Amino acid sequence: MSGLPGAEEAAARLRETALRNFGPPLPFEDRKGKTYKLPLAARETPVPRLIRYALSLVGLEASGPGEKVAWWVDCTFRGEPCEVAHQKFGVRIYVRTEAGEAEAQKTLRQIHKQITSAMRTVEKVVLAAAPAILGRGNATVVNQHRQLRRAYEYFRERAESPAIIEDERTELDPVPPFILGGTSFKSGQMQMDMNAFHDLVAAITAYLSLLEHDLVLALAFADFDPDGDDLTKMIGSRWGEKWARVLGTRGVEASRFRDRLGSVIERWRNPYSHGGFEKGHGATIYLQAPGVGAVPVGMTSVTNSPHFSFIPANETDIAEVFALFDELDLWLKSTLYYAFEWIESDLAVRFDEGFRAQIRLAIESPEAFNDFLEYHGYLHDQAVNMDF
Repeated sequence: MSGLPGAEEAAARLRETALRNFGPPLPFEDRKGKTYKLPLAARETPVPRLIRYALSLVGLEASGPGEKVAWWVDCTFRGEPCEVAHQKFGVRIYVRTEAGEAEAQKTLRQIHKQITSAMRTVEKVVLAAAPAILGRGNATVVNQHRQLRRAYEYFRERAESPAIIEDERTELDPVPPFILGGTSFKSGQMQMDMNAFHDLVAAITAYLSLLEHDLVLALAFADFDPDGDDLTKMIGSRWGEKWARVLGTRGVEASRFRDRLGSVIERWRNPYSHGGFEKGHGATIYLQAPGVGAVPVGMTSVTNSPHFSFIPANETDIAEVFALFDELDLWLKSTLYYAFEWIESDLAVRFDEGFRAQIRLAIESPEAFNDFLEYHGYLHDQAVNMDF
């Protein structure tokens, strides 16, 4: 029986409800008739392991893996031979019967209906145990580094090389007696500068998202301890807290990078992530001061605000931001060498004790780590392609 709390109760319920018509497989010599198949779409069975688990709770164990199949469960449904298999292109249900095709398809649809119900039952069991499982670090975090990096590079390219916009001049016809006519002018360069600034803010936001994600992945390589670290809280914490946990012991250079990055985020990103308001409201709130009039809260320091100029960021500002990010990328890859070697491989990161023990052995040398990485890359490709 499974070690999950509530599994025995779920098994008893499944035997009486969703899986009551399922039984052990027949001997091969007793299987008669023709085999029919029902392929299930990914949306119908998004987590195939739940089907396998539900069937195992009622004593129907899975076999496998095999060529292009992760697992299969051989059983009977209302006395007829059937099989549920997770193959390369999805879950497939098979039934062997001497009845006609119409009856076979009806049986296949009924099997589908009942295993879907069983999935919902065991899903509740797993979800109830999820906090404890996560608390022990028995979790795998999906590696989204490449997607997040691509988003950052997209906005960065637009900020550094905005699309060319030509000036627009429009002759205005007179509308007597109020308008005498004239010329309207729109500066293409000014529009390009504004677009570059908007993309700068987007690029900074994307970079910060990338950094936070990478720091979470790197935690597995930074002596993650389930007794002291909470993976869920780490994921939900602010970027500075993630930085402190993973890089807090890296000395003066880590502190300098954090301060420089914090300044960029505070100046360019935060105002536009909080309704346009800066920290301290320097240029976004004016005081109605008796005898003085309306003055900004930030007084003369408003010159540092992106709200001070019509064009908030010029080419130099943009270049300085991305120069910092490039410098930080190089430092992170050298400081967290093994973590970033793994992160840039696109492989997911496990936080369980077994994997962390493997990491501790692998980081004894670059050669050992390279072998470790190649081996897990091979396992990943094998699982994705089901080349067992």
